[in-house]
Amino acid sequence: MGGPVEEDELQARIDGRLPPERAEAVDAYLAAHPEEQARFSQYAEQRQALRALFVARPGEPIPARLRVAHLLAERRRRRYRQFAQVAAALGFLVLGGVGGWTARDVARGLASTTEATLAHMVFSDAIAAHRTFSVEVRHPVEVGAGEEAHLVQWLSKRLGHQLTAPDLTALGFRLMGGRLLSAESGPAALLMYEDSKGARLTCYYLSADFSGETEFEYREENGIGAFYWADDGLAYAIAAKADRGLLLRIAEIVYQQTAPDGAKAKLPPASGKPS
Repeated sequence: MGGPVEEDELQARIDGRLPPERAEAVDAYLAAHPEEQARFSQYAEQRQALRALFVARPGEPIPARLRVAHLLAERRRRRYRQFAQVAAALGFLVLGGVGGWTARDVARGLASTTEATLAHMVFSDAIAAHRTFSVEVRHPVEVGAGEEAHLVQWLSKRLGHQLTAPDLTALGFRLMGGRLLSAESGPAALLMYEDSKGARLTCYYLSADFSGETEFEYREENGIGAFYWADDGLAYAIAAKADRGLLLRIAEIVYQQTAPDGAKAKLPPASGKPS
């Protein structure tokens, strides 16, 4: 019947994308785990409700601003403008015959700019994820804090990086759990925390194809603030409807706890002004 049942296989079972032998294994697993069967049934009902909603309104056109093609085109235009600037600078160096060492120094600076730009782009996805899931009452997370070890292992495997669920109890936040998300460049992870007053905070992780690190940056959108940065192949964002000073303290704790082997003793300097 195959190996153990993974979360992505449960999702594939809902969508009817599993081969018959694995479908049987998933069904057997669900029969033996009533709590998973209940969760699976809820997902299936939501999927059916969404399908019924769109089937019931076949004649209504999708607004242009919500069409996938429109959204992707707009994102491509933004990225094209960003990277066109980098390409133009490199072309100038080649055509102008700038010396080798100078070219290396400028290229180094351009690489740093590209990394900062990537971290900056993570902000919008992190804010959207926080706004979507932090208000959920029944299903704020996919996997609860009671299965923290499984949650971290699962998300680490999907992102291709060893993740850590930061301990934020010193600042009054406890882990609620987390979920797997989809971003344009691949899978992303979201961990959610809550304090004694019910305020929620999210930690967003996205695998990115670059090395090095960027400074902390801060932005706010419609009352939700976020500190975000990139470090050694991962982009991070800490988002909440909270004071900027508190968010910075949380970001510093997350940075310290996710630094490999505690090797980094110095935090990246926080940007002095909101972006």
